[in-house]
Amino acid sequence: MMYRYGGVYFLYICFMYIDFLKEYELIQGLLEKLPRVDPYDTVVLNVSPDYSSTVSMHIAHHLSEEGSMLDMVGVEVPYPGEDKDYYEMEFKKKCRFLPILYGKVILVEAAVLSGNNYTWIKQMLLDRGFKDEDIITVALTEMNSSKFKCDYVQAYIDSMPEFYWERYNKHWD
Repeated sequence: MMYRYGGVYFLYICFMYIDFLKEYELIQGLLEKLPRVDPYDTVVLNVSPDYSSTVSMHIAHHLSEEGSMLDMVGVEVPYPGEDKDYYEMEFKKKCRFLPILYGKVILVEAAVLSGNNYTWIKQMLLDRGFKDEDIITVALTEMNSSKFKCDYVQAYIDSMPEFYWERYNKHWD
């Protein structure tokens, strides 16, 4: 179902299986919404690369200009119930030089579920010196119940999405 909110159309998905064509449709719709950025001064943080690399790659290429593609950095995050301390420590190391190299960050995730990961990642970026307006948050899908609300979302969902390329993952049991 398509809904209009403040002049912007967005998709609301009630079912959760996302096949190849639906994924493509969602990505293309999301790309149309994104603002232009300076590819020399912007980095894409590919949050949860095992799930988000496809949408991150599309965004990095879409926002490229004159042969310059946005840099991409993978950010591993914990599964539900897993301790986040290790992941925070690893991200702290990775983001040490981000404010020196880039003026803007785009956080990208295929599915923002609880919002917990975006919450601590964005806070760490703010602690490193980025301003709120320097951080663009993007999700292909976002749970309505998420405590974190992204700047750009293509589809709002009520239950766990399942992409056509996924295989059994014990962490979701």
